[in-house]
Amino acid sequence: MAPVKFANACAGCHSLAFDKRFNEGVPHDTPDVVHAFLVKKFTEYIAAHPAELREAHDPDRDLTGQPVRAAVKVYTAHEWVSARIDDAEELLWRKTCKQCHALAGGTRQHNLPIIEPARTTVRWMPHAKFDHDRHQGFSCVSCHEKALSSTETGDILLPGIATCKACHAPGPEHAESRCFECHTYHDWAKRKEVKPIFVLPALRTGGR
Repeated sequence: MAPVKFANACAGCHSLAFDKRFNEGVPHDTPDVVHAFLVKKFTEYIAAHPAELREAHDPDRDLTGQPVRAAVKVYTAHEWVSARIDDAEELLWRKTCKQCHALAGGTRQHNLPIIEPARTTVRWMPHAKFDHDRHQGFSCVSCHEKALSSTETGDILLPGIATCKACHAPGPEHAESRCFECHTYHDWAKRKEVKPIFVLPALRTGGR
């Protein structure tokens, strides 16, 4: 089966939203690309909405024990963009991206994290071969009993060999059941070149 891709399998639910001012999310890309995207979006936005440089303080958001902020704070365009980027990246790095990725450390520039790729298993049976196209005549639940009821991404619905043996068994009324049907004996990707040292006449006479 094809590996999961964000664009066609995840984006429908995970929008990568970063700020209520925008309907679009950040690109599903490296932290450097995401940071550059945020700089561009917020810089363009504040240039078109300069009135937002004056930010009225919302007293309902005060935290007990914290100093009371001024009723109105006036930003420069650079300060406003930097503050909004900090808020957006705090959301992305600490919550959104962590749903699928492990984050480590920070790079020297902009203190951006290092995001590990999602570890998706592409081949579940590394010592055997399986082709779903050959089994298109069967419903999913024929082999994957909980396919329609599973709700957890951690569920491993791989059937055991007993399921395979329901069809792959000895006898003319069953599918091929010998080892070679599912297993490859030699991994030709690891073959080593052989340097020939004999010739046929020498082999016939027993000489070298």
